[in-house]
Amino acid sequence: MRKRSVFAITLIAILAISIIGIVQAVNAGNRVRVIITVDKDFDERTISSMNGMIIARGRLFPIVVAELPEKALSGLSRAEGVVKVEYDSEVHTLAKPPSPPGKGKKGGSSQPPQVIPWGVDRINAPEAWGGDEFNGTIEVAVIDTGVDYNHPDVAGNIAWGVGVLHGRISEKQRDYIDRNGHGTHVAGTIAALNNTIGVVGVSPGVEIYAIKALGNDGSGRISDIILGIEQALLGPDGILDSDGDGIIAGDPDDDSAEVISMSFGGSADVQSLHNAIIDAYNYGILLVAASGNDGSGSPVYPAVYPEVIAVGATDQNDNVAYFSNRGSELTAPGVDILSTYPDDTYKTLSGTSMATPHVSGVAALIQSVHFARYGTILPPGNFTDTDSSTVRGILHIASDDLGPTGWDVDYGYGIVRADLAVQSSI
Repeated sequence: MRKRSVFAITLIAILAISIIGIVQAVNAGNRVRVIITVDKDFDERTISSMNGMIIARGRLFPIVVAELPEKALSGLSRAEGVVKVEYDSEVHTLAKPPSPPGKGKKGGSSQPPQVIPWGVDRINAPEAWGGDEFNGTIEVAVIDTGVDYNHPDVAGNIAWGVGVLHGRISEKQRDYIDRNGHGTHVAGTIAALNNTIGVVGVSPGVEIYAIKALGNDGSGRISDIILGIEQALLGPDGILDSDGDGIIAGDPDDDSAEVISMSFGGSADVQSLHNAIIDAYNYGILLVAASGNDGSGSPVYPAVYPEVIAVGATDQNDNVAYFSNRGSELTAPGVDILSTYPDDTYKTLSGTSMATPHVSGVAALIQSVHFARYGTILPPGNFTDTDSSTVRGILHIASDDLGPTGWDVDYGYGIVRADLAVQSSI
């Protein structure tokens, strides 16, 4: 009888442990990651009281990223100091199709002779290059999968790098190295060196901030994009306005990026991301993003936001690519684009991801020339601008207007032109 009792107790204990494990697994499966916009009254202990965990906190932006049971969200949204609670949605690179890094030989001695990629040539970038005014005055933040900082054709223009994946800010090189290829390709189109090897970028004298906010599979979370924008504003010194003069972009005493290039997109309209973009825009940063590869009638997020230049893709015959989303502000070469790739190699990719850095590079040229001549940069401007008082206005009036006169749904204002844009900025 005693043996049966012992057996029964043991069986009950095993069942209890199993049930607890199942319950824990179910609870874990129901946990979600959210972005919480907060005000000064928010108490972080609210998260722990709901069996939650804080993943990251914004330094400039009033956000807290947390993981907690989904059933706690309704209570969290009513908590003191909580302005808004949003799911931490995903974004993805917009190259078509994605491709992993190759296994090329390392070492500059094996590099092919330099060629000018057709896209760089199509927008007349070489005709826009000048002298020292293009060197080291403007920074472009590439928020992407990182950059291969050892690549001999871009290494000289990488001024700084930082990883923000999973809310963890790290300036260690291993945390912003590109193990996907996409970010290195984008960076090369913007700023591959004008040397004797490989390719040359649209603006070969510009400095790159390599901000890794997308993982090795090319996907990432909105929260990390927000943190990436924050890092682009803070720069290497980690201070927004070190001299306290209220000028952020274009201030030689500060190190904020002047251009943010975003070759990714998603379907979710997340207000906390839009708020970060609005803040960056108000600080004088020009934001450029890929319109998307769905062949749909409107750009994806964040390109669709009014503060951002949405870029569609064209081919070598100046046709809008079949995959390119319409409704963009500008178009640029985005089909069969040759650029730098990890392992000291080069690869040809297509997508609105490839079109975007052409516009980012031209924007950097405009700001470089203006800063060299006047000691200031131009304001970003608006979608409707059509004069030379803003960067967007210059990009609009200097583009090749191939569709109906003015803006149209296929080409936007037209295919970007570097030479005419630089001339209009003087």
